[in-house]
Amino acid sequence: MAEKPNQEVRHLIKIERQIDEIKDRTGDPLRAFVGGILYGAGWIVGGILAIVFLSWILSLMGIIPGFGDIAQYLGGVLETWHGR
Repeated sequence: MAEKPNQEVRHLIKIERQIDEIKDRTGDPLRAFVGGILYGAGWIVGGILAIVFLSWILSLMGIIPGFGDIAQYLGGVLETWHGR
């Protein structure tokens, strides 16, 4: 009968170690939140860059006409804006 409390203590120590391991793996919730925001922002920026690059390649091939005209117009607008 003296062994039963000893087994319970061992079991509680094992549970405590598992809880500590779970805490170490999960980390800080604020850090996870900020990491998720940055991950999502990276996906958005990467998607936009991929679309722009693909559009540029297609305009060079002549599949999307007028894209070069838009780029020249925007370049002129930027030059006048910087000239002020």
